[in-house]
Amino acid sequence: MLAVVLENPLYLQYAFAGCIVLAILTLPLKDIISVGFYDISDFFVTGMITFFITYGVLIAKPDLLSTMHFVGIFFVSMIAIMLMNILVILPFKGRAENSSITSIYQLEGKEGKISIPILLNQTGEVIVYTGFTRVNKMAKIYENDDGITTIPINENVLVMEVKDRVLYVLPYDNSIKTIAKPVATWNENKKKKIKKNRLRRK
Repeated sequence: MLAVVLENPLYLQYAFAGCIVLAILTLPLKDIISVGFYDISDFFVTGMITFFITYGVLIAKPDLLSTMHFVGIFFVSMIAIMLMNILVILPFKGRAENSSITSIYQLEGKEGKISIPILLNQTGEVIVYTGFTRVNKMAKIYENDDGITTIPINENVLVMEVKDRVLYVLPYDNSIKTIAKPVATWNENKKKKIKKNRLRRK
């Protein structure tokens, strides 16, 4: 069967397209069907690369093509993909995850707005604005002595704590005491003098 496919450019194109489709369809199974640094999706990507190279060899020098050459190209491609996973993809993924974990804890003390209402012991969603970006995160009600059991949509909140990648929030007005703005006193003496002058004139 493989020999028949390798001898026909049209079959090679079909095999190449089939590997692309299977690689996409098996993406959800990457973490389930895998062996070390090589998973089911990588297998079909390897097949796609191998059929592509084989097609080029068949067009350029058909005399050099054989089943053993195909198997050799397949294993070389497989090793190349494994090395790319080990040296490039996994380290990049690890750095991205660490960055994500670090950034979520930086949301503590930030203001946000409820996008999905939060009920007691249930999870809602809060939108937190950080600079020019908007972050949507799961949120719960922070433990409090004020009897707050629900936070409605569009309510302004303050992120009190981040735990297990969930933001614990309280309504902004209930979590921070309003501090009165200081009244300017630099012109008080002037006001008193004006008031005294008016009384004297009377």
